[in-house]
Amino acid sequence: MRKRGQTKGIFCIEGLWDPDLRVSSSVEPLLDLLNLNALIAYIHMDAATHQEFEFYVKKWMQKRYDGYPILYIASHGSQSGIKVGKDAYSVGALADLLAGKCANRIIVFSSCSTLRIAKRELRRFLEKTEALAVCGYRVDVDWLRSTAFELLLFSQIQKNEFSGRGAEAIDRAATEIARSFKDLNFSIVTVKDLDR
Repeated sequence: MRKRGQTKGIFCIEGLWDPDLRVSSSVEPLLDLLNLNALIAYIHMDAATHQEFEFYVKKWMQKRYDGYPILYIASHGSQSGIKVGKDAYSVGALADLLAGKCANRIIVFSSCSTLRIAKRELRRFLEKTEALAVCGYRVDVDWLRSTAFELLLFSQIQKNEFSGRGAEAIDRAATEIARSFKDLNFSIVTVKDLDR
């Protein structure tokens, strides 16, 4: 049986889903479920402005958070970016912020259409950040179906080592799960794709 601390933790930065603060949509129950049933540790932070988002991304890069190698960005999205508050934040701007800081880490975009960009741009993102993988959706997605998919994805990712050697296994596992969720148009690019 896996013990707490033996898992790859998730560092979640969640955007504001609704301007009406009485609406309490959140991915935190998903993280609670993973923690309770698979002992996956997590940190969950809310970011409503670019400054807050960048503050938490910079925190994630600190050595003290090495036990949380999965950056889980949950927010509204658009082609090649996410929404932070009411403003767009591009994948390219995130690559600049993360430049050279993501060895053996994975970035998961839980946002509509963010990865509706060319594979070469995603390969550039990996080269610049030195991340092991980046993944997300190429279309607008249903909240519940994407949440169910992410539950399976995070659970499966735990079974593979976070290294160049493990990247191919992570890609295969994620692609296999995505076959049951074709409508999500999930995309993953790993360091193995840089050799192609």
